[in-house]
Amino acid sequence: MAGHGPARFSETVRRFLEASRVPGILATVGRSGGPVTSAVWFALAGDTILVSTPAEGTKARNVRADGRVSFIVDSKERPYHGVAIEGVATIVDDADLRQWRTIARRYLGDDVSPEMRTRAESGARAIIEVVPHRVRTWNLSDTE
Repeated sequence: MAGHGPARFSETVRRFLEASRVPGILATVGRSGGPVTSAVWFALAGDTILVSTPAEGTKARNVRADGRVSFIVDSKERPYHGVAIEGVATIVDDADLRQWRTIARRYLGDDVSPEMRTRAESGARAIIEVVPHRVRTWNLSDTE
């Protein structure tokens, strides 16, 4: 993997990620060694991407087996711009659903439906913490 240690987000990248309300695309390494991609909601904690997932789901299982991941967020509209991150992920327990609530609130405000809350609370949840080792951007500048 490019880079020898954690990378830091520039202020431009941080502003873009914080403002984005489109799902990111998380790629993990599957059992066969190939990529497995998922659209995911996310939040930031410093220079770390946070993704909530069922604790025993595919994404969590893949990260436990091999922490190498890729994560992309793009604007989905012209002029296209975005961020691609290559990094290492770890799994952290989210038993009290605090991080899940933070991520859901980021996308929905306080309008989390009872159905969504019930589904999230129906099983153990975990947080995938993605630490970037390489950050690439396209069409982002300090003047945006």
